[in-house]
Amino acid sequence: MRLVDREMHAILAGPLGVIANRRNTLTRTCRIPSEILGQIFLHYKLTSLGFCVFQKEKEKRSALYNTVLWWVPAVAHVCRHWRTVAFQTPKLWTDIALHLGRTCVFRMLTLSRALPITIAMNDPHPCGDSIVPFFWGRLPKPGPPKLDPIYVLSNHLSHIQNLELGACSCTARRWVRLLETSAPLLETVWLRINSHRPDSRRSNDLPVALPCNFLATHPRLRRIVIENAFFSNWFLGPHPPSQLVVFRITAPNPNQTAERSVLAVPTHKQLLDCLSLLPALEELALEHCLPHYYLNPVFCPRHVSLPRLRALTLQDHFDRCHQVLKSLNIPPTAVVKTLLWQESPLSNLNFLRILPSLLLQLSPTSPAIPTRKRGMSASSKGGPRALALSSAHDDGDTFVLSVWRKFIPPTGVLARDEYAGPPSIPDVRLEGKWKSSKPDMERRALLRACTGVPRADLQMLSIRAEASQWSAHDWYETFAACPTITHVLAFGGAGEHLLSALEQYTGTGGAHSKPLFPELASLTLVGIDFVRTGEAASRILSEALRRRQTSPACVTILDRIELRKCAVKKEMVDLLKESAVVVVWDKVTDPKH
Repeated sequence: MRLVDREMHAILAGPLGVIANRRNTLTRTCRIPSEILGQIFLHYKLTSLGFCVFQKEKEKRSALYNTVLWWVPAVAHVCRHWRTVAFQTPKLWTDIALHLGRTCVFRMLTLSRALPITIAMNDPHPCGDSIVPFFWGRLPKPGPPKLDPIYVLSNHLSHIQNLELGACSCTARRWVRLLETSAPLLETVWLRINSHRPDSRRSNDLPVALPCNFLATHPRLRRIVIENAFFSNWFLGPHPPSQLVVFRITAPNPNQTAERSVLAVPTHKQLLDCLSLLPALEELALEHCLPHYYLNPVFCPRHVSLPRLRALTLQDHFDRCHQVLKSLNIPPTAVVKTLLWQESPLSNLNFLRILPSLLLQLSPTSPAIPTRKRGMSASSKGGPRALALSSAHDDGDTFVLSVWRKFIPPTGVLARDEYAGPPSIPDVRLEGKWKSSKPDMERRALLRACTGVPRADLQMLSIRAEASQWSAHDWYETFAACPTITHVLAFGGAGEHLLSALEQYTGTGGAHSKPLFPELASLTLVGIDFVRTGEAASRILSEALRRRQTSPACVTILDRIELRKCAVKKEMVDLLKESAVVVVWDKVTDPKH
């Protein structure tokens, strides 16, 4: 049998193989010029978004499955001509897969020739104390690579275009030192330092600092993403990366680092000098690396313009964020996100003082918001259309304010889907954290935020307050002068008080002569136990809707009432159907059954 098999293989590999090659050369796919066929291979590799599309079960067991070389079986394993064309197309081999072994890496480096390459490296031997993320970028499955990353950086940094590094501080520090060498083709750097477990012996390891000349030796940089590391020098040198588009720096949190003295932050002048040389920035994120606050109010009258900026994220102490924000001139259409924290308890909610500077982004025409009296809303064509306020008490007190410049009401097709506000990213987001034992702090934060936001043009409102301090009087006094609000979301205790606020309308003059939300079209209540409150909450809601129907100042009937995570009775749902076109609820709880 073995002799017969050898004879059959010799025939197949000999005369029949020659005839098969001659036949393949006559097919249309093999008559395509090599240059065009190579471009087809590149298009297939780039447009498939990196997903492995194998039709045969045997190919799923290939060593290239779920790797950056997933496309090889569909291209280089078809015929000899396609394989030759693939080897002669260097751009196909620029994504180096280190985990496939030394032989494969050397082969890819040879086939890519001198073209710019992309390399993603993780820790070859991660220590047991590090927290390895489940998924990060395009890094391969966990496993030790067969080639030392130090060798790759030392010998091929000169023609690396995109570089991704992920490791703990024990290993990454050796890699980062090699980045002080000039890389003329380097355009993308993504560095992530994996943290050690808090109970490990290396939990107090020194943070990783990038080389002093990092920004000055890579003039072609377009994207910089640094996570859990910091810059030791913000000097750009004589040839700054003027084409930098993405600049995201997340330094180690000083509140969670034992060696605070090691962390280096730039001065206010150094930061402005750096940003002034980056006119092409479109995304800027600075977290825990802002300059210290200067007590002198006229610390620096200088402003830096970033005309192409689309997204700005600041996370640090309130004073530092406010100082940087006032020194930047950014387009009014840019999305601004701020995360503030305070070491001491806030008695006067200082973090909300940054709100006027943030609201400058809501007016696309005027550079500033017109002055107004306290407690009155400014009416302008560029006012916000949607407002969401939220407060929680998970780890201290957290306050979140989100504002949208535009609001598009949901269509009828989505009438029975869960509604959670605008699906788009908010144009302005303010998040503040503090530690305080005063129960009234939440109410004061909500009232002060509502007072500082222009409310004349609001169309959507969302209030989430865990404490019960937000009362029906607050609802009415704050939003009675907002006639254009059509969609309201209320969570928990705030939703229960909203029902009382809707009932306060009398229509006979006096303090409550005007209805609350006269153009209300959609009402969403989340987390209200109507069964626990007995007949009180159901009666209040029914009475409020009845008064609205009989009032000429209100919409005769609501378009939608939504009850999410609420315990209600069947009779109440049937009653609400008489006051709204669509009634949506999660479950019906009847204590009698």
